Amino acid sequence: MKNQVSIVVEHELNNVTPEMIDWWWDNIDNSERYKLWHPEEHVDFKWLVDPKVHGHVGAISTSIESAGDGLEFPLRIRWEDPKDCPINTHYSHVLMGSCLDDNDNVISQVIHQYEKSDNGTVMTSTFIFPKGLPPFINLSGLYKH
Repeated sequence: MKNQVSIVVEHELNNVTPEMIDWWWDNIDNSERYKLWHPEEHVDFKWLVDPKVHGHVGAISTSIESAGDGLEFPLRIRWEDPKDCPINTHYSHVLMGSCLDDNDNVISQVIHQYEKSDNGTVMTSTFIFPKGLPPFINLSGLYKH
């Protein structure tokens, strides 16, 4: 994507293995489980194209999230093939998702890459957005995500 801005967040998940996270992506299944990842900002979740039926690549979910400022927004995210990742990855596990508009055009992307650490898993999350987002969209909440 040209004319983009990226937010990169690095964090460690203690007592969580990369294999647990691999399992998580395709087994969220409901809003209650989705909220476990981020109880204050993850609001609602359901699969439109279930990975258990159709496979991981191409699975599509719809969710509602909050950016931490009370503003809730809907997301449609399609899991992509990590081989098509637009950034260089440096960890052994990679999840790539594309946020879609109503016509299935990619409007933003998220890449979570992670690997085993001494305490669990170290993860780098990269959020890619087009430049010129409306001012009411507050991306600073992603730093806590």
